[in-house]
Amino acid sequence: MSFFYSFDNRQYVSAHRGNRSIRPENSLCAFTASIGCCDFIEVDVQMSRDGVAVIHHDEVLGRTSNGAELATRLGKPSLRLDSWDLAELRQLDIGSWFLTVDPFATISQGMVSPDDRNLCMSQTIMTLSELLNWAKNSRIPLNVEIKDQEGGRHDSTIVDTVLAAVASADYTESTLISSFRHDYLRQVKQKMPQIAIGVLQEEEHPDNLLQYLAALDAQAYHPDVEITTPELIRELRGGGFGVNIFTVNDPAIGRDLFSFGATAIFSDFPRLFRPC
Repeated sequence: MSFFYSFDNRQYVSAHRGNRSIRPENSLCAFTASIGCCDFIEVDVQMSRDGVAVIHHDEVLGRTSNGAELATRLGKPSLRLDSWDLAELRQLDIGSWFLTVDPFATISQGMVSPDDRNLCMSQTIMTLSELLNWAKNSRIPLNVEIKDQEGGRHDSTIVDTVLAAVASADYTESTLISSFRHDYLRQVKQKMPQIAIGVLQEEEHPDNLLQYLAALDAQAYHPDVEITTPELIRELRGGGFGVNIFTVNDPAIGRDLFSFGATAIFSDFPRLFRPC
C-alpha cells in the first residue's frame, strides 16, 4: 500500500521539521509535539563524516546548535556537518538555541509554557534509523527530505544509506522521500520503486511538468507556495499527481489551497490546521 493510498480522500497537514514553531526543529521533542497535530512529519537528512544518515537541515552547524562552541572545544576546523563523525555530532546541544533565539516569537507570546521550555534543553541529534523506529512505534508517517550532498564525500552513497535505513525499519509504506536534487529521486525509484517520491521545487517549474514528473515516476509534486497557483494544482491533480505545498503558516491560505485541490501542506504551525 502506497504512502499516498488515501490522498484522494484526505487533506493532509505535515509538521515541517516537526512542530518547529514551539520546539527546536528536527529534534525528538519537536517530533513528539507533532503527534496529534499533523498527518505526517517532514524531516531533513544529511550525512556524517563516517557515513551515518542524521536528522539535520543545514549543511553547516551553528544555526540550531552550539556547534561553534563545541568545535573550539573539540579542535574541529570546520562546521560542515559532513566533517563531523556521529560521535562528535552526538555531543551537540540542538535544543537550547530555541530558548534564546525564539525564532517564531512563540515563547514571548506565551505559546510555550515553562514546562515545555524544559523539553527544549539539551536535545541531541538523531540518526535516521532512530527516527524511523520512533515513527513506526508512534504510528506516524514520515516525509524524509534528502538534502543535496553535491561536492561532499557522500553524494554517491546518501540514497543507498537512506533506503537501507527505511528497509531495515520496515517502514517503506509509511515513508515518502523528497528532494530538490531530482537525480536522487531517480535513484530511489530505480533502487526501490515501491517507495513514494515527492519532487521538491522552488523559483520556477520544470518545462513540460506533467511529462517531467511521469518520467521520474513521481507520486507528488512539492512546490513552494510562492509558485503555486490554482491552475497548477488543478493541472497536477488532473494528471494524477499529489500536490503538497510548502511552507504554509496562514490558515486562510491553507483553506484556499485545499479548496483548489491541494493534497497536503507543510506548516511550521501544524496546530493551526489540526488543533491538538
